[in-house]
Amino acid sequence: PSSPSRDAMPSLPPAVLRIVNSEPFRYVLRTLCFFKKLILMIPVGLVLSLIAFDWHTFVFRLSGIMEKNASANSWFLVFAFHFFLALLLISYLRCVTTSSSVRLNPCPPDSSVVRMRLMETDEEVGTFVRSFPTCERCHQVKPPRAHHCSVCGECVLKMDHHCPWVGNCVGLRNYKFFLLFIFYAELTIGIYSMKAGPLIYKMIFPDGSHVFGVRLSPLEAMSCVITISFGITLIFFLGFHMVLVLLAKTTIELAEYSGESSPYYLSMIENVEAVFGKSPYLWLLPVDTLYETGYDYRPGGDSTRVRNLRRNPCRQ
Repeated sequence: PSSPSRDAMPSLPPAVLRIVNSEPFRYVLRTLCFFKKLILMIPVGLVLSLIAFDWHTFVFRLSGIMEKNASANSWFLVFAFHFFLALLLISYLRCVTTSSSVRLNPCPPDSSVVRMRLMETDEEVGTFVRSFPTCERCHQVKPPRAHHCSVCGECVLKMDHHCPWVGNCVGLRNYKFFLLFIFYAELTIGIYSMKAGPLIYKMIFPDGSHVFGVRLSPLEAMSCVITISFGITLIFFLGFHMVLVLLAKTTIELAEYSGESSPYYLSMIENVEAVFGKSPYLWLLPVDTLYETGYDYRPGGDSTRVRNLRRNPCRQ
């Protein structure tokens, strides 16, 4: 959708309009937006820094491959660690950089719901899009399951939540990448814990942190504790979100439809396909397999119509 028209904007006195439309004001506004985005990226930098530090600790301090007689088991763990770490980073960066906003993901003219609506009413595509309600805060169209994010300042398709650790809203287009990031983080931390766990255990007892010929620095020991703690927490977090996937709900809809089934529920396998795509071979790969558009639900449509639209998407 294009930027909101003047008719959609609240009326302002002429003096205020002159200030708002002036180039200095716009420059200040762009500068403030830049610093806001920069601040939102601070947690992303912290996550990447922790990953880099854990990589260094695992490879050069924990894995044992730096020893002269490194075992085949050590080399296998290092290979598996790097394999899952690569998938983790790809999933994470795609989650950070993929936007689910309404502004950047307009309604495609070949959407199944658009085709059905145009056949029923002979409307133009623009008329159909304007049939959705308009957000009072960002003045963008607001299709079903979209919500306004106060942090991002815009509406997000099928919004789940705003995650500060990815500096982005988790919604329709990056939800799969978000789940894969957590999944591969669990696998990577699991391998990391196989080497760091005995050291952390020894730290609790009088023997100190010396085991297997390795003595961790305080910073390395703290990094191990933080990483393993994150791993334990993410187990429950991933389980929570997988339950939401099976129930066809987002975190927001869990509260909206508390105690009742989601109107978007089809079947468990179809609910999984709505997030991970039609091909099971691509479910665990950080590639775009989404066939939904975010506009595939008519406002006020019953569950039967929603089911038909979901089962006949425009992009298979």
